[in-house]
Amino acid sequence: MIIAIPQIQIFFFILARIAGLFIQAPVLSSRSIPMLAKTALAVWIAIILWFIVPVKIELIPQTMMEFFSLLIVEVALGFTIGFTCNLFFLAAQSAGQFIDLQMGLSVSQSFDPIFGAAISIMEKLMLMLVLVIFLIANGHHLLLAVIQKSFELIPTPAVINFASPSFVSEMMGLGKSLLSISLQLAMPIILVIFIIDFCFGIVSRVAPQVNVFMLGFQLKPPLGLLTMLFILPILIKRIASLLGIMGEEMIKLISALRI
Repeated sequence: MIIAIPQIQIFFFILARIAGLFIQAPVLSSRSIPMLAKTALAVWIAIILWFIVPVKIELIPQTMMEFFSLLIVEVALGFTIGFTCNLFFLAAQSAGQFIDLQMGLSVSQSFDPIFGAAISIMEKLMLMLVLVIFLIANGHHLLLAVIQKSFELIPTPAVINFASPSFVSEMMGLGKSLLSISLQLAMPIILVIFIIDFCFGIVSRVAPQVNVFMLGFQLKPPLGLLTMLFILPILIKRIASLLGIMGEEMIKLISALRI
């Protein structure tokens, strides 16, 4: 079947890339936002970009098979951009898991309807903290700027290579950064809990009759929360600085996909 309306195709390509972003990107992919609202927002953004994005006229498909193939590529590209942004939220979530494990709160979990999973106390606290900073620092505006920049770097319809060495290298680097950021955010509290455990070890040697195991359950959570309050200003600055890094990494990843 031949497709004869290239402008309509371009609109659907733009909408597909934005839809891929909405599937994975933080805030935009939240289950607390009604699907109708997200669909209307995606269509509105696509209409705005429809008039300004560059287009590869020579790649406009002539058959339905080519059209749907390029549509899938656009969704995959938007999904990749959203996933890259979401990695920094996963880093904060991992930091919360490390903290919960050290404080003995990892068994205390509740279902979070926003993320659609059971998460622990400090894990949820870190996610909410990152989410608030993300919105205050206009991280959602950064996402829209990156998706607009992606059309400049990779005009629609997109032709990308997920198997390129530069893309694989960038993804491996993001994985390394994920662990590094998690440890950086959790390290102060982990260090405090380690000192407490060290002191309990000395107490258990000096006074074996003291039940340091039960004592640890009583002292670790409040001391961990107290440490969290003390380092909160530093933590906020560190998380805010990560937003700039997040934008740079998304642009690098998009550039690595170009053919």
